Amino acid sequence: MIQLLIIDLFLCIVVPFQGSFPGEAVAFEEETPDCIECHGDLVERMVLHEPAGDACENCHESTGANHPSGDSLGFRLMDRIPALCFYCHEEGNTQAHGHRPVEEGNCLACHEAHGSSLPSLLIKEDKELCLDCHEAIARLVRGSHRVVHTAITDLGCTTCHQAHGSEYRALLVDAYPAENYLPASSENFGLCFLCHDAGILEEEETDWATGFRNGNQNLHWIHINGNKGRNCRMCHNIHGSPLSYLVEERVGFGNWEMNLNFVPEEQGGSCLPGCHGKLSYHR
Repeated sequence: MIQLLIIDLFLCIVVPFQGSFPGEAVAFEEETPDCIECHGDLVERMVLHEPAGDACENCHESTGANHPSGDSLGFRLMDRIPALCFYCHEEGNTQAHGHRPVEEGNCLACHEAHGSSLPSLLIKEDKELCLDCHEAIARLVRGSHRVVHTAITDLGCTTCHQAHGSEYRALLVDAYPAENYLPASSENFGLCFLCHDAGILEEEETDWATGFRNGNQNLHWIHINGNKGRNCRMCHNIHGSPLSYLVEERVGFGNWEMNLNFVPEEQGGSCLPGCHGKLSYHR
């Protein structure tokens, strides 16, 4: 018995104790830090991309290399853009007319991948985002001297245009013809009549549908009625102009740039284009 006690005591001295005593702190292997400890700024946004808010592993995978390190990120996307986006989003644009960044698969030209302070994860406010690429239109609508279509100033470009693709030309949300002359019907100008009253087109006499009238004589109707109605853009610029009512300074007929010579007045105005002599109107 004495010999057994001596052996047990020897083992306790020689072999380290593998457990823990009550109240003793135990050292564990260091845990891998959470991604947001370093990259929290990517997801601390008002609008958060749902996969980013759920788990980084939804889109990123480890390469096995140390992260961070000077010569390797240590992580990569699980697939290329836009294939990765199509894991969740509907693939591509199937409509007749596609927005170029969409057709090129460049989703990140317009959208943030993790989060944004703007709706739809946009990288900029929608009007400024569009104007960064569409420079010719930017020249029409930027500047204090410009009269800008209120559809743009009040609601933005997506009032009239689809962001990704459309069945209508120029990514429009409804019909607006490319031709200068065509039958005057509200269906042919569906885009305009999303906001404007169709009485501009349909009422020969009116005291409410338009300010472009001589008394009750609807001067819009005179210009655009019939099977060879004139397109709105033959007198107006649909984005912006230096003149009131978005009236163009000049319009093109083949190689001829015709001045409209429009002069607005408090209760009417006048014009002197190449197609007729000076005419005035008074409401």
